[in-house]
Amino acid sequence: MKNGKGVITENGNGVKPQIQARNLLGKFVSSVQLLVEDITALEVNTMVVDKITATKFNAWDAYQEIYCINDADYFHVKGIPDSAEMPDEDIQHKCDADNLCKRYKSLFAQLEREYFYCLLDAEDNLNEHQRQKIERYYQRLELLKKQQAGEIIETDPEHIELGRPILPHPSPILDNKNGQVDENGETWPERRAEIQEMLHNDKFVRTLRKISELKAALDGGDIHSTDIDVIYAQTVMQLDGDIITRYHKDLFTLSEDAKNLILKAHNEGVVAGEKQWRGTLNFLMGLVQSIANFTPNER
Repeated sequence: MKNGKGVITENGNGVKPQIQARNLLGKFVSSVQLLVEDITALEVNTMVVDKITATKFNAWDAYQEIYCINDADYFHVKGIPDSAEMPDEDIQHKCDADNLCKRYKSLFAQLEREYFYCLLDAEDNLNEHQRQKIERYYQRLELLKKQQAGEIIETDPEHIELGRPILPHPSPILDNKNGQVDENGETWPERRAEIQEMLHNDKFVRTLRKISELKAALDGGDIHSTDIDVIYAQTVMQLDGDIITRYHKDLFTLSEDAKNLILKAHNEGVVAGEKQWRGTLNFLMGLVQSIANFTPNER
């Protein structure tokens, strides 16, 4: 607002315009920094699926969908084949079914690992429940080493106890005596507040988005079949100039027409992706340079 001499003093909230501008600039710079960290590499994957969903990313819905993978009846509800119910002589299909389930489970494990890293980053500001989760996750990692060495079996009570998820459950627990308290001793309001806080963590949300995309790719195949959709071609470009292209061996077992069509689609995707990627990088570099040259008027 202006005083009697027409000089700007402060706005309606009692904040000087220079300070307000500096705060806004600081937030903007932080957003640009996060964006730069997220586009240090271009990755283009090409795979063939039965269907493609047009669902837009919603962090809370994505979190719920990934968490549901840990439910005991998840694969039964989804209609994903259970290798235990297949004939013992059908070795290949039993193996394919196991691999499909493992790929789904790995998505939950990746998100839980990212949550663990976020807890470590905020270790000085954690409550008792969160500190206990960190300790249990460390113990789980040690137990997994023993299991891989053949010293522990999955039915071991300690293995079952440490295998409990540390991720906050995304809905009220209504099937226990306490109604709202989960197996980690946390109430629904506590879990909901923590999830909302995590969904404001840019690093966690970036991982969640990536995992959600991987799940969509798995869901895009015929989940009632033991055949697993594969990424036939993958190209990764790094800022330092490294370009890595990988082809799945199954690509070369396809017919010549199918193979050429996939390669053509992948190469076109790489060209279009690189053009957009470099355009974004140039824009951000110019933007950062403009911010560096900007000096607020302190007078």
